[in-house]
Order: sequence, then structure tokens, then C-alpha cells
Amino acid sequence: MRRAGALLCTAIALLIPRPAVPEERALVIVVHPERAAALDIEDVARIYLRKRRFWGDGTPIVALNREPGTAARVAFSHRVLHADPPRLQAYWDQQYFAGIFPPSVLSSGAAVKRYVAADRAAIGYIEWSEVDDSVRVVLKVE
Repeated sequence: MRRAGALLCTAIALLIPRPAVPEERALVIVVHPERAAALDIEDVARIYLRKRRFWGDGTPIVALNREPGTAARVAFSHRVLHADPPRLQAYWDQQYFAGIFPPSVLSSGAAVKRYVAADRAAIGYIEWSEVDDSVRVVLKVE
């Protein structure tokens, strides 16, 4: 009887939804609230690879990245850029010689959000849980 109860409890526990592990948290692409940008994942990849450098109004895009090795940056690199850190490093090493530099790096999602909220030209990525009215979500990346 105890064994049946234990099996039932285990089965119920497996059916209860669990929060995602940190690497699986939903990331969102955010811009300044006044920026009217409709972006898809390919647009975001082009921006972060510096293949698209200007907004539709001619303003230079300020792309913001997280520090290397952070869960958010690794997830972003895989989900949006479809590349792992060594492959991206090789890409940027090559771009450097063409005078093209990688996006600026900030230390936290909060720092990215503050920067984007203050600069109409900025774009960044943060976790869904960090979103508030100071930024506008243009894409959810799962």
C-alpha cells in the first residue's frame, strides 16, 4: 500500500508544471517605448551581427549584449544567432579587421533595461521577468 501511494505521489509530481530552469527562461528583445519597430528573429540576428546598423529613420542602432558566459548571453547566442561562443568569437575576430565591432556589453539585465529606456536608438535582450513599462517588447524568444 505504501508503494502504491509513493507511486501515485510521484506520478502527480511529474504532472505539475515546474518553472523553467535558468537557461530555458524566455528572453525578450526590448527597445525604447517610443521606438516603433516591428522585428522578427532574423532582423534581430542581423542587428546583433552588425549586418543591419540603422533603424528605419536612419538612426544608428545601439545593440547591447550581456557579458560572455552569462546564461542570458549563451541562450541568446543559441536561440537568435544560432551559434556557440567560439563560433561567434571567430566571427568577430574576422569582422574586427573590416572595422566592424561587436555590440556593447553590459553587466546585467537591469543595466540593459536602464540603457534601452534612456536611449531611443538602443536594443537589448532581458528576461521576461525583468520587463516593465520603461521598455517595449518587440519579440519574445523561447
